[in-house]
Amino acid sequence: MADFLYKGVVDWFLDQMSQEAIVPGDKMPSLRALSKQLGLSLNTVIHGYELLSEEGWIESRPKSGYFVCHRSESKPALLLAGDSLRELTNDGTKPAWSCLAHRGALVDQSETFLSSVSRQEEDRLPVLGKGHLAAREAVSEHLKGLGIKTHASHLWLGYSPLAMFTQSVQTLTQRGDSVLVLTPCDPRITTTLQSLGRKVIALTAGERGVDLDLAIRCLRDKPIRLIVLPGQFSFPAGQLISNLSLRRWLAIIEETKLPVIEWDLCSHLAYRAGSTMTYKSLDSSDHIVYIGGVESKGVGRSASWCLPGKHQALLEGAFLGADMALSDAQQVALSDALQPNSKRSLTKRARDVWANSERVKAHLETRLGDKVSFAASKGGMSLWMRMSKPLDVASMTALLASFRHAIVPGALVSHEADASNWLAVNVTLDDVEPLAKALAEHLVVDDVESAPIEEIMVEDTPEEPQQTASEPIAESEQTEELVDSIESDLAPSGDEEKKSRHTTSEPLYNPMLDLINHDFG
Repeated sequence: MADFLYKGVVDWFLDQMSQEAIVPGDKMPSLRALSKQLGLSLNTVIHGYELLSEEGWIESRPKSGYFVCHRSESKPALLLAGDSLRELTNDGTKPAWSCLAHRGALVDQSETFLSSVSRQEEDRLPVLGKGHLAAREAVSEHLKGLGIKTHASHLWLGYSPLAMFTQSVQTLTQRGDSVLVLTPCDPRITTTLQSLGRKVIALTAGERGVDLDLAIRCLRDKPIRLIVLPGQFSFPAGQLISNLSLRRWLAIIEETKLPVIEWDLCSHLAYRAGSTMTYKSLDSSDHIVYIGGVESKGVGRSASWCLPGKHQALLEGAFLGADMALSDAQQVALSDALQPNSKRSLTKRARDVWANSERVKAHLETRLGDKVSFAASKGGMSLWMRMSKPLDVASMTALLASFRHAIVPGALVSHEADASNWLAVNVTLDDVEPLAKALAEHLVVDDVESAPIEEIMVEDTPEEPQQTASEPIAESEQTEELVDSIESDLAPSGDEEKKSRHTTSEPLYNPMLDLINHDFG
């Protein structure tokens, strides 16, 4: 009988889902409210919620309640294990221009977050130096929640994390120096390094983390002058980094004595409950320059902070000279956002982003079906989506013309052979339907154009297939030059076939990985 009562809660939930009275991202009724509504005891409802949590239908978020999750009907897309090390070709500022054009897809789409309440004229005046002590103390308290213990006097505030990153790179390295970067990551990291004349060596991290033996060989054999580590929720895959993995990296850093920059703009956007872990939280020797922040598409609605660590003496002159200070109003807005009980709190916004990401994922999967699959996300601004086949150049260009603020092509983020199959989708979009509709149209068109002649041939007109087969080729040749001038960096590398990978509900395990000592973080 008791088992039936527990299932009654599950049956109620599934009935609400079928009627779309509850959709992914919604908050569940409180335990007491549902107990009263269904006429069940509180313990029965609690047990029912536990069953729903175990099945992946809902999840608990501290101090917020239970929320509905999206349960995918398709198998998740898996990234390959990290065993790739490649030196990127230096194309100067070209990649940086292309990447900056996609900035909107890399930041929060909110027009109101970090907006200034005050409208006084003097609010636009900058505050020289590090920023007000009160604002730095608010950031310091926020960092303590990430396990980073720091004093407000060590913090620098600015309007742009990318400006802080640029100043740090220019101060700690020289033109022509080699920089080791873990990828996939925020594409602005690699493109900025290239535009500054640094040689970028990308070390791919996959589902099972980074091959640390490969990292050690790279540091031993190549003249690396700087290491750049994306934070725990690196763009776009959101790979979960274990405590053991962080400590092994810290041991490598301690031995090499190299300067390190940690780019961490997404640790506040965890998709799962619990505190996050950063490299800086274990950095007892202060080798790491920690850069974090909050970015919004609104003008003057972004803020960043930096912990220079042992490089304080070198970097403070660069930061002062760059004049990156926030205005009074911007610092007040930042301080307010970092207060947990504020109406505009970062905590509340993170919860909203998580809920919206569940809705975005559910909508795209409903619209696109088996044409796409998604990599498991642990957090961040983006949903890493793999298409069954890459879009052709003309389709990608048309898509970017309308949705540059919503998507980032995989070729900008990853350097793997199948990068063109991937798209990073911004999960803070208010309305994903226009993007889903456009993607569906382009994917269907591509499927029709690439179908075998036998499938599109009509019995009554046997000569027609020869004409239709040649038309797309001719059209592609005519448009390629035009597309090149607009988005040349997005052009495919050739006619080389992409390797398909079977996706499973669990990460594929290869016993041979043990032999190469992969990091199972």
